[in-house]
Parts: sequence; structure tokens; C-alpha cells
Amino acid sequence: MNSVRFWAFSLVVLAADQVTKSWAQGHATELREHPVMVLDFIDGPEAFLEFTYITNPGAAWSMFSDFPGVLTVLAFVALISIYFFRHSLELEKAGPQTIFGLISGGIAGNLCDRLFRTPAEVVDFLDVYLPILDYDYPIFNLADSFIFLGVFSYVIRGFREAALEKKSALEPESTNKLD
Repeated sequence: MNSVRFWAFSLVVLAADQVTKSWAQGHATELREHPVMVLDFIDGPEAFLEFTYITNPGAAWSMFSDFPGVLTVLAFVALISIYFFRHSLELEKAGPQTIFGLISGGIAGNLCDRLFRTPAEVVDFLDVYLPILDYDYPIFNLADSFIFLGVFSYVIRGFREAALEKKSALEPESTNKLD
């Protein structure tokens, strides 16, 4: 199985995640006190996108913050499962390689934080404000973004494949009716 695409995406995501988190951690004090407004095209006290700095012992929305060890084990289990189920996941195909490269790179990025940063928490620094909903989205990082993008792509791919299978299953019937 040629898995160059999988490894390329995994490593690029992991590297980009760790470089940006190192930058945020290196500027933690300034970012906490004075978040950097990146996209400020809305009127009001908050920007659409800011760089700030927090650490999170939990998962998304700080869920399971009291169980960081469990989250670490789950990350290992997810990565090992992707490896062992690579044939079922069709990792010999380019699309799934890209999708699972994004997911694996993101999981590895957050896992590295839990294993090698002090404190053993995930660094988050991207703060998005959604003015239409008047909602300040929970602060996240690149790894989270790539995991989301990979999972979203996987779901869309599943719907597309199901629609194509349904279409191909119906085609012989419609052809026979015309005869």
C-alpha cells in the first residue's frame, strides 16, 4: 500500500500545529493580556478572529477536563485503530489518505501537547467570534481545525458514496423497465 499522501498530510498538519502552538506559547503573556486582532471587519468590541492564549486539559469545549489521562489514552487508541483498520478505511485510496492524514496529524498534535508540554495541557489560541449569532466560539488550535475538517470530509464522502451506490442500484431497474 502506497501511503505517501497519508504520511505527508499527517506530518504537515503535525508540524504546522506544533509550530503555531510554540509561537503562541512563546507569546503567552502578551496574547493573554492583549489578544491580536487578525480579522476585524465587524463593528463592535470583538474581532471576528483573534490570536489569544489558553491551555485546556480537556477536549472540545473543555469537556472531560477532569480526565486528561483518559483523553491521552483515547488519542493513542484512535491512532492505533487507524493503523489497524487502514484496509477497512480504504487508506490505499487518495481521498481517505488525505482525510485520515488530516485527522491523524491533528490527533498527534494535541497528543504531543499532552505528553510534552508543561503543564500537560493542549495549547489553544484561535478565538472566533460569530457576530450573526452573537457567539464567541470556544478557543481552539490548528489540530482541532484539521480534525474537524477531516471528520467533516469523511462524513461528506460517506453521503456521496451512499448516493452513488443508491443511484447505481436503481439504474438497472430503470433500464429494464424501458425494454
